[in-house]
Amino acid sequence: MKKSGAKPAEVTLHREIQRLAEAMMHGRLDERGDPAQFTGDDAALVLMVNRMLDTLVTPLRLAAGAIDEIAHGRIPPFVIDDYAGEYNNLKRNLNTLLATLYGLHSETQHLIGNIGEGRLQTRGNDWDFEGIWRDLIKGVNGTLDAVIDPVNEAGTVLRHLAEYDLSARMRGKYHGEHAAIKKAMNSTAESLHSAVTQMTETVELVSAVSGQIADSSQLVTQGAREQETQLTETSNVLDHIAATSQKSARSTIDARQAAGGSAESIKTAKSVMDQMLQAMGQIRSAADNTVGIVQQIDSIAKETDQLSSNATSKATLIRSSANGFSVVASEIRNLSKRCEDAVTRLHDFRRRATLTPNGESGDTGDALESEYLELIRELKSVASSSGLLGVNAAISAAHVEGAGNDFQALTEEIRQLARRSTDAARQTDTLIRTSVEQARRGEDLSRKIDVHLTEAVTGATTICALTEDISQSSQEQASAIEQISRSVNHITTITRQNADSALKSSEVSHKLGQQMTKLTSMVSKFRLDNAAC
Repeated sequence: MKKSGAKPAEVTLHREIQRLAEAMMHGRLDERGDPAQFTGDDAALVLMVNRMLDTLVTPLRLAAGAIDEIAHGRIPPFVIDDYAGEYNNLKRNLNTLLATLYGLHSETQHLIGNIGEGRLQTRGNDWDFEGIWRDLIKGVNGTLDAVIDPVNEAGTVLRHLAEYDLSARMRGKYHGEHAAIKKAMNSTAESLHSAVTQMTETVELVSAVSGQIADSSQLVTQGAREQETQLTETSNVLDHIAATSQKSARSTIDARQAAGGSAESIKTAKSVMDQMLQAMGQIRSAADNTVGIVQQIDSIAKETDQLSSNATSKATLIRSSANGFSVVASEIRNLSKRCEDAVTRLHDFRRRATLTPNGESGDTGDALESEYLELIRELKSVASSSGLLGVNAAISAAHVEGAGNDFQALTEEIRQLARRSTDAARQTDTLIRTSVEQARRGEDLSRKIDVHLTEAVTGATTICALTEDISQSSQEQASAIEQISRSVNHITTITRQNADSALKSSEVSHKLGQQMTKLTSMVSKFRLDNAAC
């Protein structure tokens, strides 16, 4: 076996490594050696080959997975694992590719978003890319320029047309659908130019006619206004005359009514005077009686006031005596209480004197004797106070008796006033007789006044008749003037209506002129020169 030149274990390890190499060359990257079939360094060598294969296959599979994601339109995340040597270069190159793809995707989304929002001047940022990626961005920008240039020129032409510049046209050289857009835009501008030209000629013609109508209406309106002014002045004069006549008629009517009222008032006054003649005597008598009675009552009132003052002073004296009696009564109550206390003490003294034996010491007898003497002194004091109260009560009774005598004197004076009232009644009778005589003289004077009032009634009746004639004439005059005024007012109304119609015609013509001016101003905004295609 040794002569053959190879051990069976070495031949087996060689075959295992050869098998792994052939599997790797055929793309079976999942094949791994089985270190359990070997021992020692052979098993360690198989493990090392397996680790080498894992180190080689992991970045390859990572790159393959990223390429598969990109192939299906998905950009995978960046590789963040750590690798060494050429594997790290592979990682860096893969991440660079991913960054380029992320940039292309972001730039594409930026272009699509801006174009979708109408910002057609937006272009891709090609200086951040290299090679075919830069050519791709430039190609996209060129495509946008080719598509958007005719759209931009069409927008420019439309903006000029909106600014009333009808000479604007698309002048770029385009092909296909872009040429169709240019032709349609220029045809629209040419049709608008032709329509505005015809409208301008029509506006000028209508403006001239409107000016003539406005001038004619102005002349008619001016004449109607002058006619209305003259008729208004005439109507105002007639209205003034009518108002004056009506005022005169009303004044005459008022005068007639006033005269009639005066006559009635005088008649009433005469009737009242008759009644006054009958009542004059009674009024005079009542007045004189009243004067006499008032004087007598005044005298009696003065004396009564004096008697009232006296009665007040007497009442004050009685009130003072009553207060004295009140004090006496209060003192009597106090004495009664003191008597009750003395009696109680006497009963107690008698009880104690009865209970004391005959052979008691001398000190006890002296105390009873002293207490007995004190009771005697108390009873003497009560008796003395009772005497004083009796004297005070007698004095107060004397005061009350004096006041009663004074009231009796007042009663006598009141009887004297009654006698004086009787004397005043006799004097009043004399005054009444004198008043009757004077009333008769007043009655004679009233008859003379009645004669004069009768004559005044006759004159007022005559004035009333004359006023009636004047009133009738004034009313006829006012009626005639009022009829004339109504006729003039009617004429004025018709003239005013004519003037209003002429004014409305003038206003319509003026408004038509204003509208034509606006239309002319609007048409003049269009610039029609250089309209060649």
